[in-house]
Amino acid sequence: MNEGTAIEFARCKMRELGVDDNYIIRYRHFRLDPNEILEIKGENHLYVFIRPLNNVKVKSKAGIYDMKDDGINELQHVHNGIITVENQTKDRQNCKFIQIIPLLDKNE
Repeated sequence: MNEGTAIEFARCKMRELGVDDNYIIRYRHFRLDPNEILEIKGENHLYVFIRPLNNVKVKSKAGIYDMKDDGINELQHVHNGIITVENQTKDRQNCKFIQIIPLLDKNE
């Protein structure tokens, strides 16, 4: 998924959830050492996985993205909750996400 598609997805998803334009978007760029596993706590946020498309496994309650697992029929780019990002190589990997953060209503 590219950045433009991720941002358009965020806009549509926030409208669907009733948040409308009351959210912020962050570009998240993580560097993972060889075979490193990163845990992201994104309970009320959405994370859209952008790249790399190979050699990185992303798993959350929303689903899994793992190009190396031929048993998965649908790879998920959108994640939330506790997100595990795993570098499946012996090389350093750059992992990029778009993070969508709904803002609290100040009138509540």
